[in-house]
Amino acid sequence: MAHIALRRLIGAALVDRELSDGLMNGKRSALMTEFELSDEERRVVSSFESDSVWELASSVHAWLVSEVPPSSAHVDCASVQA
Repeated sequence: MAHIALRRLIGAALVDRELSDGLMNGKRSALMTEFELSDEERRVVSSFESDSVWELASSVHAWLVSEVPPSSAHVDCASVQA
């Protein structure tokens, strides 16, 4: 799975009030160092201006969807015969 550290950051922020507050009140750069984000992930998270952690999570999700190709494990059920 791609962007695991980024997914962990957002997941933790959604359940950890202190982390959530820190991401929203100017401590984002410092808090991101606790996760093993790539340079690109740090740049992307830093670029989002959000009023809430939910808005940040939504922006990150939209970016992930645009970046991560669909799973190659997808099975076309129309071609599967019983």
